[in-house]
Amino acid sequence: MPLKHGIASVAIFILGVTPALADTALLPGDAGKGKMLHAANCVACHDAKIYTRKDRRVQTLSGLIGQVEACNTQLKKELSRGQVNDLIAHLNERYYRFE
Repeated sequence: MPLKHGIASVAIFILGVTPALADTALLPGDAGKGKMLHAANCVACHDAKIYTRKDRRVQTLSGLIGQVEACNTQLKKELSRGQVNDLIAHLNERYYRFE
């Protein structure tokens, strides 16, 4: 009986931690490549203040993903999934630091 209880406790812990880890694990982007993509595709419209202002629109990792994907679509940048992940990795590493 104690073994089953221990396994259940571990499973509950893992399930509780997994959502936080899953978001960042799903984005294996390369921040270095993302920095170059940012310079080539993003700074023409806005500077770094958009990421650092107090009333910034992006508040979560999923919000960051959505915003980058929206810019990619609306501006018809046609960045690949890998490039989008690289850009998200750069923005998260440089400005947001979502877990």
